[in-house]
Amino acid sequence: MLVITDQVALLSSLLTKQTELNNDNLIYAAWAAALNSQSKYIVENISQHIQRPDVNTLQDIEYAISRMGVTNPYFMSRQFVDIQQGGSLNSLHFRPLQALNIKNETAYHYACVVVSLMNGGHMCLSSHVNSLLERNETEKSIDAAMRLGAVCSSLAKRTFIDDVLNNDHQ
Repeated sequence: MLVITDQVALLSSLLTKQTELNNDNLIYAAWAAALNSQSKYIVENISQHIQRPDVNTLQDIEYAISRMGVTNPYFMSRQFVDIQQGGSLNSLHFRPLQALNIKNETAYHYACVVVSLMNGGHMCLSSHVNSLLERNETEKSIDAAMRLGAVCSSLAKRTFIDDVLNNDHQ
């Protein structure tokens, strides 16, 4: 696990020493990254630093993960196929954001930024960054969320490698 020492240190610093993200935005971004990573290691690591979300916050985060899980690959694929049908949020038959009763829309957008970055959903990433900028969020805070998503994405892959290699030797 020596290979991931720098990444673990970066994650710890982002969770405990950064001042760019307020508490709600940090909770949404951190837990969206943890749950989207599908890594128990990351969930446990984040649990040590950031309180687990309450039921309403968790619902918002689940919406972010679920919706980005559809929109990220859908809109990325639309860049490579030339068909005239679909290609919009309406064609996915999603309920409007207002109908979801999101508890904290700014923090929700931070969760979407993290998940979109992790999923490679660049169009959605851009859209949610623009939503945050329209809400007067700072570029520093957006960058902090993006770094959080990037390090969790990398750690998830790295810990998976370690799990596979360790299980092969048993």
